[in-house]
Amino acid sequence: MEIFNIFWDPQKYLEFLPILIRCMFLLMAVPMFSSPIISFPIKAGMSFAVAVGIYSGLKISEIPVNPAEIIAGIISEFVLALIIFITIRAFFLGPQLAGETAGFQIGFGLVALTRPLEEESSSIIGEFFFLIAVVIFFILDLHIGFLWGIKKSFELIPPFAMIQPHQAEEIVMIRMREAFSAAVQISLPILIVLFILEIQIAIVSRTIPQFNIFVVGFPAKILVGILILTFLFDRIAFLIGEFIKKFIDTFSDILKVAL
Repeated sequence: MEIFNIFWDPQKYLEFLPILIRCMFLLMAVPMFSSPIISFPIKAGMSFAVAVGIYSGLKISEIPVNPAEIIAGIISEFVLALIIFITIRAFFLGPQLAGETAGFQIGFGLVALTRPLEEESSSIIGEFFFLIAVVIFFILDLHIGFLWGIKKSFELIPPFAMIQPHQAEEIVMIRMREAFSAAVQISLPILIVLFILEIQIAIVSRTIPQFNIFVVGFPAKILVGILILTFLFDRIAFLIGEFIKKFIDTFSDILKVAL
């Protein structure tokens, strides 16, 4: 097959190299693919498989052969991947920030979920909301749209082409604002109910000083917080899904303005 000429034809190899670099950069921008749990050989294999699939149906007109142009092209590919990386992280920042805020108010602020394989720790509620966003990401087939966007990027932005991300920063800032807005919308019901509970606990502590409020207050906040999460789970998932659905449109807008 002609696709296997990339292993021994220098011209085919130069055509395949920028495709492999961009696929690797963009795949590493998605938290699910860049996780330290996934070993490097698996990441490299996924990038190579996606690059081969895209290369087999792509017509490349011109590839720079000057080393300076190739280095500049690699830097340009890195800048494009960095912009997309920041934008993608914004879509998972909103739910995670909402979970961090809600978990702190519930009383789980000092409870951290340790992940030895990733050598980091995170809040339980924040990690829970993040996993909801990841599940919705795959349920809505956004991973397929993301792979389609990678292929479409080579049609809009040729390999090693110099990009002009002067308008992309506006899209990134808009999505960051929407991420904070989504975090407020998701966590607001929990914060309101817990604020009311805090006022009631304060009233009881002032009216009955002999009552040890710390023995009852903290378990009450945890119990009420878990009940709220249980009853509002469908609403939380709906809000996260409405925010995640903008992923493909944002990806497409970035590719258009980066020309």
